[in-house]
Amino acid sequence: MNMTSRMKVKFDKYWKDYSIVLAFGAILDPRLKLKFLKFCYQKLDPSTSDVKTDEVLEKFRRLYKEYRNTFSGSTTSQCRNQSPKSPEEGRPAKKRKMVLKEFKEFDSETQISMEKNELEIYLKEGLIHTNGDDLKYNVLHFWKTNEDRFPTLSVMARNILSIHITTVASEFAFSIGGRVLTKYRSSILHEHVQMLICTRSWLYGFIPIHNDDDEIHEEEVSMESRHTGHI
Repeated sequence: MNMTSRMKVKFDKYWKDYSIVLAFGAILDPRLKLKFLKFCYQKLDPSTSDVKTDEVLEKFRRLYKEYRNTFSGSTTSQCRNQSPKSPEEGRPAKKRKMVLKEFKEFDSETQISMEKNELEIYLKEGLIHTNGDDLKYNVLHFWKTNEDRFPTLSVMARNILSIHITTVASEFAFSIGGRVLTKYRSSILHEHVQMLICTRSWLYGFIPIHNDDDEIHEEEVSMESRHTGHI
């Protein structure tokens, strides 16, 4: 019973600090979207699945608004400045100019409306079902081909889906962490420790853990000796 209680405490800790970025990646996968998050959260904890799904969606909407405010302004201005050149540009056709002016305003309003509803359109569309191997499906290719339909979401997808995901065994993480927190750096913040370990993984890659503790210790030390001063 005591072990079960400790396991429950550990589960609650990691369940509380779930990765938002990984959830964003699932939303940006046209095969998964929000349905996959609801499915996973329902299997893990049905009592909090709806709450967590709403929290992820709310944060995703906030991030989308930031991207839209940053990138859509230049897109809209370009659409407003672009106008078809007519061979009769120099002729005093007052009515024709008025019609073209009204059309430009209509096109700009339509463009802004599409940008505001871009996320809702994507979420309401059905999931993409692949006939072949799902593991070979190229999500970034989807966003490349649908860049005109979802200009803001395509930028988000390129940035979020390109984030490096680091996974290491717990023993390896504790082993490296012990050498990061030395007697000369005993008061370093835990955020900085995480950044150092993550950066080391990106620079040198993951070292497999062997059964022989001495063997992996020698391997890690030899690697760090070749890159002294990096972390």
